[in-house]
Amino acid sequence: MLERYLFKSGSFLACLAAALSQHVVDNGLIFCGEQWAMAVDLMQIGVSGLRTSQKQLDVASHNITNVNTPGYSRQVVEQKTDDAQWNGNNYYGTGAYIDNVSRAYDQFAARELTLSTTQLEEANVKQQHLAMLDDFTSKSAVNSVNSMNDFYHSVRSLADNPSDLGSRQTVLEHANQAAVNLNNSHETLTNIRTDVNQQLSVSLERVNALGQELAAVNTSLQQQSNSDGSNDLFDQQRTLINELAKYTQVTVLADKGSLANTVIIGSGDTLVSGVTASQLKLIDGDPDIANKQIALINGNNSKPIKSDTVGGSLGAMLTVRDDVIDKSLDQLGQMAIGFASQMNDLQQQGVDLNGQQGLALFNDINSTEAMSQRALKPFGSSSDISVKIDDINQLKLGDYQLVSNATSHTLIDQQGNKTQLEANADGKFVAKVDGLEITINKPPTLMAGETETTIIQPLRRGAADISLAMTDSRGLAGHRQFTAIAAESNSGSATITKLDNVPDDAAGRYQLKLNSVDEKMTVTVTDLKTNDEVELVDNSYSVDDGATIAIKTSDTTSIPVMTISAGAKANDSFEIELGAQNSQGGNGNFLAMQQVQHQKTMADGKSSVIDVFESLATDVGMLKKNADKLSEVNQLDFDSASERVSNLSGVNLDEEAANLMKFQQSYMASSRIMSVAKETFDTLMRAV
Repeated sequence: MLERYLFKSGSFLACLAAALSQHVVDNGLIFCGEQWAMAVDLMQIGVSGLRTSQKQLDVASHNITNVNTPGYSRQVVEQKTDDAQWNGNNYYGTGAYIDNVSRAYDQFAARELTLSTTQLEEANVKQQHLAMLDDFTSKSAVNSVNSMNDFYHSVRSLADNPSDLGSRQTVLEHANQAAVNLNNSHETLTNIRTDVNQQLSVSLERVNALGQELAAVNTSLQQQSNSDGSNDLFDQQRTLINELAKYTQVTVLADKGSLANTVIIGSGDTLVSGVTASQLKLIDGDPDIANKQIALINGNNSKPIKSDTVGGSLGAMLTVRDDVIDKSLDQLGQMAIGFASQMNDLQQQGVDLNGQQGLALFNDINSTEAMSQRALKPFGSSSDISVKIDDINQLKLGDYQLVSNATSHTLIDQQGNKTQLEANADGKFVAKVDGLEITINKPPTLMAGETETTIIQPLRRGAADISLAMTDSRGLAGHRQFTAIAAESNSGSATITKLDNVPDDAAGRYQLKLNSVDEKMTVTVTDLKTNDEVELVDNSYSVDDGATIAIKTSDTTSIPVMTISAGAKANDSFEIELGAQNSQGGNGNFLAMQQVQHQKTMADGKSSVIDVFESLATDVGMLKKNADKLSEVNQLDFDSASERVSNLSGVNLDEEAANLMKFQQSYMASSRIMSVAKETFDTLMRAV
């Protein structure tokens, strides 16, 4: 510090002489009296003014330069008054100094922007993928429905001339095209699913890079003794966090006693801890290896992350893949299985052009290979499981879990309902549920306390596996000895089945009707050719057991023709066509095939095969529409959050330009103060 030698009275020369005698000298300057003190104080104040103005100009220039830098927060100089000094019964100011350079930043506004970034990116990515799936259902998948309708139309034409080989060949070609289109639709959806997995892999690479960059920023912040001078690093950190928020939900926790932050993704998985970053990796699902899962890799440990907690673009892709694409594959499979099963059943009930019992039109839905592929076992499992489809009407979308331990086996459906498998006479564990018969031919080898989970996917490969099994058009079984068509007004659930070996004498067209007489149910059969009522051996009907219909031919003879099951209601009616056992020109089976186009034979009697596709198209369309609306709402939220951050942290060029002018004038004024101090020194020196 500069010392002052002060005299309250006496001449300046006397003061100077006394000062020289006391050796009050500093850097060649002699300080004496009020005049010298004033000169030194002016110099100090001028220097402080220059320094503060220079820093203000630096910060204003830095703000202007970074006006277009993404994530930059406007910096503000915190200027304070320097401590006053006591002199002559008064305190006199000594200038100003820069206390801190801070960011115009609000953590709550920043957090809101991060959250809205995650929500917007999730909505946008979901919208993009659903738009692609909507395009698929409206253009590609609809070919499957069109080809099935073409098949039904060709069968209708064949019914007019059942023996025409050209028409028969047309039916086969349309049947093959329907199978091929279903194959192609399955392949397209599978390719979309593969693309989603590849996008997940690419996104994870960027997430890992962001984790490394955040760890590097944390390292730089750790090297800072305090937050001064770290503003640009903090901005860089926040920019990286906002980019990371596009991929996943992000939570940032400040470390105590450190400028570094802990970055948590999803619902609690730590991606960055201080200066260390973990890695994310796409791993094979177990047991479904195609169901790729995101796992957090930390050293040699791998921890799968729940897909419903990820959020962001990663969460959107997982949701679309698991909830939409997989469901669409199941619906395509359900449609293919229902179509093939019904056509095969009808074929095998009829007689072909060679007079032989009809063979399957499509490959068997319950082939040994197909039943085995529906059970996805863990790698290395010793079990042997088959899944047979018994009733297409009861099939449900989605996967089942078969959980086995050393002594028991439990099937868990999509709603979490549990069914215990029971051992049959052969010692195999069997469960019948939702139209499926699940059989454990060989249980897994497990020790006490061990468990094994097998995923049951009854429909997933249905559209991939369907193929035409018939090559000779003469094999189309047009003649059908028995056809029973229920009236649309029926309220009951009864079905009619032909008895074996019905003679040709009973051939004809009949109407069977249920009546209620004196609170008892009876059956009447009318010959539609003559409109005469047919005499039956017994016309009573049991609500619990149904009835067997036998036509009376004499007082002592009759012809058993059919059975009607329980479940009929009063006024229910059926149109029956009973043909000869072998007829070259019969078309009853072709007529029955036409009916499948509109019959509600699936989804508990609520859907036809075509309706299953309509449900698929409607579901995807609604999801796409909802995604569009959600994207719009999230865009508004994001814009609002961005505007709040911009208003607080953004650079205003007009304001900064005004600051430049203000601090430039302040700098010039401080320079003038120093000039005055210099002139005072010069005057004093000349006076010595």
